[in-house]
Amino acid sequence: MSIYIKVNNTEYPAEINGNPKDRSWGERDTKTVTLTMTAAEVATLLPDNTPWSIVQRETLDVLDEQGNPTGETKEVVNEYDNSEYSLAGDITDHRDGTVSIKMGKPTETESAKATVTALAGEPVTYARAVELRPIIEQASVSLSDGEAASVPELITAWAYPVAYAEGDRRSYGGKVYKCRQGHTSQADYTPDKAPNLWAVIDAEHAGTQADPIPAARGMEYEYGKYYLDGEDGKVYLCERTGEQAGGKIVLQYLPHELIGNYFKAV
Repeated sequence: MSIYIKVNNTEYPAEINGNPKDRSWGERDTKTVTLTMTAAEVATLLPDNTPWSIVQRETLDVLDEQGNPTGETKEVVNEYDNSEYSLAGDITDHRDGTVSIKMGKPTETESAKATVTALAGEPVTYARAVELRPIIEQASVSLSDGEAASVPELITAWAYPVAYAEGDRRSYGGKVYKCRQGHTSQADYTPDKAPNLWAVIDAEHAGTQADPIPAARGMEYEYGKYYLDGEDGKVYLCERTGEQAGGKIVLQYLPHELIGNYFKAV
C-alpha cells in the first residue's frame, strides 16, 4: 500500500503517524506528516488552515466469480479528509532529505475562541461574550424562518419550564423549531418529541424536485412539495388523496416510512 497526502489536488508520497494526545503540544490530537522535501517547502505546502487529505493506493488481484485470481490487478484508492488537523506545528529536518511537520486539531478552548472571534469580529473576553450572547439572540428574532433555520447557533435554545407562545422559535439538537401552540415546556416534551407543539423550520429550499426540502421528524410538511429523505437519500413528493396543494401537516416520520400514505417516491 502506498500512502500520500493530497493538497490542492496534488499528491505527495508521505509517511503519517498519529498521536491522539500529544503531550508536547497541549495534549491535542496530532498527525505527523513526513515528506521528501525541504523545510521551507513543507512550510509553504501546509500552513495553518490548509485543507488536506490522506490517500491510500493499493494494488489488488482481480478475482473471478469463484474467488480465484484472474491474473489481472486493479488499483483501489481510498481518500480520507484530514482538514480538521488545521494547525501547523513544529517542523523537523531529519537531514536525510525528509522533513516532518506536525498537524494538530484545535483544542475545544481554541475552537471556542475562534468561534467567538468570528461572531464578534474581534477577540473578546469570556465575560464580554456572555454580554453579547443575549444581544445576538435578540437580533436573530428579525431573521426570516429560512434564515433562522440556517443559523441554529444564533437562536435561543429551548429550555424548561418556560412559557412559549405560538410562533416562538427555539433551537434544539442542531435544528430550529417553531412553536405551534402556546404551552409551558416540560422536560419530557422536547421539540423533537412533541410535533403537536413544535415544528422543524426548513432552511430556504424551493421544495421542487430539483431543490427538495431536507426532511426531518417533527417537520411541518406541505402537500405538493418535494422532500429529501436523509436516511435513504431519495426524493419524495408529499401528497394525500383529498388534500390540496399548500395544505400542511406535522409528521413525526420520514417520507420513506409513509409511502402510499403521505408520500410518493419520485
